Amino acid sequence: MKRPFLLAGALAALALGSSDAFAVQEPDVTLEFIQTAHSSSVLPLMHVSVTNTSYTPLNLVDRGTTSQLLIDGKPSVRGDVPFPGPPGLPAMGRWEACMPVQDYSPAISPGKHRVVLKMGSASSNSVTVDWPVPINWRKGNMKSRLKEVREIASALKKGLPRNCVEEWLTTPDGGMQDSTQVRYFLEPQMKIVVPYAHAGGSGGNDEVVDGPAKVYEEQRLKD
Repeated sequence: MKRPFLLAGALAALALGSSDAFAVQEPDVTLEFIQTAHSSSVLPLMHVSVTNTSYTPLNLVDRGTTSQLLIDGKPSVRGDVPFPGPPGLPAMGRWEACMPVQDYSPAISPGKHRVVLKMGSASSNSVTVDWPVPINWRKGNMKSRLKEVREIASALKKGLPRNCVEEWLTTPDGGMQDSTQVRYFLEPQMKIVVPYAHAGGSGGNDEVVDGPAKVYEEQRLKD
């Protein structure tokens, strides 16, 4: 339904004599870090949103694979790892997901930093992150582990892409699973149930968190 309006806008620009009506514009890039309220065994998530503001398709994979982090102004280069996004974005399309900070080198050090994500000629907003030293939950007890798992669940806000969730929750529970209520296992006997909904749109992130995640204690189910 949007194509006639996009075409009309481009034709109007041509009618006004614009020489770059169909020029590729750099996308809008938004950056945020998602982390638990206290030190945890999981590292912060780097949540990225890219919007193609151009009337032409955007080559996203080239910008993603050559992207850099500017950490306090110093470049940290993406390694030779697969880009988690689609090859490109259609006109006015949007993509959001989490890009692991561990894919960039040199690594971010513990402490407070200002971080910018560069994708091609586009730069994100500047974000302050207090990068933590991950804890070893095994040095605590069941009470401290349960508190940590609840903080992880609390940080999974509505609208967060599933690929972000599964940077932290890497082990699906066994047994029967409801596709809209996915159950994850965390050692020693914790579970988080995350509700999902289809995001829709053209951005490539199929599922997003659709409500509060629930935590309870139970042994892992076998397949």
